[in-house]
Amino acid sequence: MSPVPRYRQLAAILREAVEAGQYPPGSRLPSEKTLTQTHGVARETASKAMDALAAEGLAVMVPGVGWHVPSEGATSPETV
Repeated sequence: MSPVPRYRQLAAILREAVEAGQYPPGSRLPSEKTLTQTHGVARETASKAMDALAAEGLAVMVPGVGWHVPSEGATSPETV
């Protein structure tokens, strides 16, 4: 078992996908439910991974819509 927490491992996978252009600016990221199903993690783990990406400026939560990659120059969820 890796000493790296699972949520950090998941955040790294998503970070690489964003940086590789799999999720371009303005695009929707997978939902926490999708992440739990595709990566076999608990919902809390998926949530912590998304929070980690948000702390890095790579994800923003749009209320009622979900997680998105911020558009270039976006400063709030309304400008995603």
